Amino acid sequence: MMGAMSLTKFEASDGYALIDIDGATRAVGPVRRAKKVLQRTTEDLVRHATYAAAFHKVAASGGAVALNLDPAADDQSPVSNFVDEASAWAATTGFVGTALMGLGAEQGSILTHASLQVSQELIATSAVASVGSVADKNVAIVSEWDEAALTTYLDKAVDVASYPLDDALRSSADIVFVRGKTGVINHEVVAETNVGAIVGLQPLTTTARGLAVASRAGTVIVPDFVSAAGPVLAALTSTADTTALSAEVASMVTDAMALVHSGTDLFVEACIAAETFMRTWTDKLPFGRPLAP
Repeated sequence: MMGAMSLTKFEASDGYALIDIDGATRAVGPVRRAKKVLQRTTEDLVRHATYAAAFHKVAASGGAVALNLDPAADDQSPVSNFVDEASAWAATTGFVGTALMGLGAEQGSILTHASLQVSQELIATSAVASVGSVADKNVAIVSEWDEAALTTYLDKAVDVASYPLDDALRSSADIVFVRGKTGVINHEVVAETNVGAIVGLQPLTTTARGLAVASRAGTVIVPDFVSAAGPVLAALTSTADTTALSAEVASMVTDAMALVHSGTDLFVEACIAAETFMRTWTDKLPFGRPLAP
């Protein structure tokens, strides 16, 4: 389980809010709505956002707001109550949403940043920036959804191919970009991997055992709180222009990655770097690193 987070239960809707580090003046993370939004899953996403901010030297806590309401329910009036309560909570915590899950853009606009309009491009930006130079590399992409955005940012000379996950992880590729369900990179799928690096395109791509097995195989796991940090970083800026957002995200990722050594210890080193920065503004570090359960 993640370390204890501050939970606020809303009164006029079946909703709640979480914040990872008390005393933070800013918070960032997802806005979620479903029939049942599991608190554990929300906590995992909050921790991802905390580390994404800290690794890139932004003093902000991960946070989230969630609404339990069936999208097919006849009565949708609780949505407006939720937006009111969530907005009031956001005003007191400095919260900005990075992902809008299960709510329309109009409903969530008061909680979100312009980065949501280009979230796919921002993830591609941070993912490519997280691996540095890709010249003369063989790249595999496991995501039809991200393929066009990624290839926009990859060097034109790069050899890019699309594969199913199992084939990609045994393709001898230098870099594999992966989108999948939470924990898609687990100890079983990487048991026989022969690739150089795996780069997650969404939060919580890798499990703890997956990290351990991949590292023993010599495969680098690029932390997804770096590679998928684009929307988090954009939400923490005041920039609204989408082109400028991408440029700023790429710069932040490149600068932060330059401070850690490459190799199979990259994930741990990045966590230590994030925690070192957190200590500059809080004495209550969260307990539990951002890995899939």
